[in-house]
Amino acid sequence: MKNAINATVDKNTWARPKIQPSGTAQNRNSDDIALWNELVDAVRTLAKMNDWSKAEVARRIGMPDGTFSQWYAGSYAGQLGKQNAKVQQWVEVLKETAGLLEKIPEKPAFQRNRIASEIIDTLTLAQSTGDMVMITLDAGSGKTETCRHYRATRPHVYLVTASPHTRSVHGILNDMAAELEVVEYNPTRLTRAIGKKLERVGSGTLLIVDEAQNLTDEAINQLRHFVDINGTGLALVGNDEISGRLVHRQNGPSYAQIKSRLAMHLKRRKPYSEDIAARIHDWGIEDPGAIKFLTGIGLKAGALRQIDKTMMLARMAALGDGCEVTLKHVKAAWKNRDVEELA
Repeated sequence: MKNAINATVDKNTWARPKIQPSGTAQNRNSDDIALWNELVDAVRTLAKMNDWSKAEVARRIGMPDGTFSQWYAGSYAGQLGKQNAKVQQWVEVLKETAGLLEKIPEKPAFQRNRIASEIIDTLTLAQSTGDMVMITLDAGSGKTETCRHYRATRPHVYLVTASPHTRSVHGILNDMAAELEVVEYNPTRLTRAIGKKLERVGSGTLLIVDEAQNLTDEAINQLRHFVDINGTGLALVGNDEISGRLVHRQNGPSYAQIKSRLAMHLKRRKPYSEDIAARIHDWGIEDPGAIKFLTGIGLKAGALRQIDKTMMLARMAALGDGCEVTLKHVKAAWKNRDVEELA
């Protein structure tokens, strides 16, 4: 019987209040009560649409649970206008955001273009042989997207992203522990615990380190340790800086050992023309002038990413005009991005 009562309460959580706020109190007027009625209907609609509880709505508004419950029930005794303002601001922002999201086009799904195929082949080599590989490509070439796709579609693949804050041995090991779901509170045992998780199984394990140019020499040498001891494949992914340090320099800790373990180095400075054409096609562009202009954008620094960001703005403008993307929209989007000097 108790469960039946709870089910009824849950079902009617967003029933419209049966009472109205008191109109005799001095801290509200008829306009406050009228606005309250409008807001109650808006809150009910949004909450039921998103399957939110009252506690969740209160949290999103930034209002204490008790205050929101009283406000919604029409029994709040404080300044009604003040609470109305908080709820109204939340409702308006939510509606504006929803309207904007409807206008924002989705980026084309991952496509295995030529450079993506080369990246996947390189990662497969590292995983299947337990070797170390390096992938150095310019920004915007799709290397991060491809690495994420590889991890999502292969077993025993782990991906961490190095940053200036995790560039040290300690920093990258902590990131690896989080990715591998390794819990070890003793720092002296952390390396061993991570190594055990990375040990070669079946068709092999693979550790992908994106933005590897951020790593210190000592951190890179530590990653080599996992290749040597645990037999895991390792892919260092980044820009030319990482290859400059490991391939061309003669001094530094264990550079000879690292270079001798590189099974393959995939590098390319400019995107393939067919990859640029494929990305423009994925956006559904048919206007010859727009295609030519976007091709030029794809040859700039940032490559395919520049096309995507420009097309996001161009598509939104075209939706506003109620037409397909034309050269006018693409040129305006590129101008509005104001990145010509950076590209």
